[in-house]
Amino acid sequence: MLVSSATSRPARRIFVLAVAVLLSPLLVRCADKDVTVVQQVRIMDFSHLAGPTTIVFRYTPLVRGASGQAEIEPFKGTLKIHGVFSNLPPGSRLGSPFLTYTLWQVSPDGRTTNLGEVELTESAGEISTKARSPKFGLIVTAEPYFAVSQPSFKVALESDVAPGSSSNLPLTSARCELLRTPIGGQLVANDPPDPKTAGQPVLFEEARRALAVARAAGAAEYAPDTLDTAEQTLKTAGSLLAQGAKPRDVHDAAMEAVLIAEDARVLAVARHSRSQTAPAASAQRP
Repeated sequence: MLVSSATSRPARRIFVLAVAVLLSPLLVRCADKDVTVVQQVRIMDFSHLAGPTTIVFRYTPLVRGASGQAEIEPFKGTLKIHGVFSNLPPGSRLGSPFLTYTLWQVSPDGRTTNLGEVELTESAGEISTKARSPKFGLIVTAEPYFAVSQPSFKVALESDVAPGSSSNLPLTSARCELLRTPIGGQLVANDPPDPKTAGQPVLFEEARRALAVARAAGAAEYAPDTLDTAEQTLKTAGSLLAQGAKPRDVHDAAMEAVLIAEDARVLAVARHSRSQTAPAASAQRP
């Protein structure tokens, strides 16, 4: 049985990402130049978009020959985004820490928001998501698992105005910070892929990686219930796969395991930080 329905997954993702934004100074030392690199991103203004328009994605040297485009459409105060990509290699081709690709929204002030996983079928990718701000740029990065809270420096694709577009989108640029070492990247040498997972969907390895990252962040001590739920959800996904369940049910359960594992990591970082700062604050009181 699935832990949650499809309708609850977006709410869980919003919780994870919102908490991650609030805790970003704790999750990564953003001001440390040894931790992050700066990326210049093209920002497009969709404020006056009256109907659907198409933008393109240009490849970087990491994925020469790849391409993509996205339809952007106003919808009830948001912008629906449907992206399709071609000639994308597996994420693992970009380095051992990487398993998948994630689409990021970059705001005019450089903040990044995880919009979801680019799901690959062989070399073709697809994603349907929403943006809640009318001014943004889009980048696709390689990541260890899709639910990470900050993008890696492995930028595969960057959005741009389509040649000959009649939308006349105003353009600016922004600088955003990317991680030199992806979240959990340092664990790969000590936690190689499990041979038993060979042949399973890549989401299973993403979930296993997300769980390892959560444990390394102290989730067993600071978020044990959430960590246990993530582990049990991954077991559920494995049982569904073994039973020949519908691929969508297997996919949803594995995706849920990744999201809950990231919940555990974020909670562990927050609770560990509070445990360290509370004694110091008490000592300073007269």
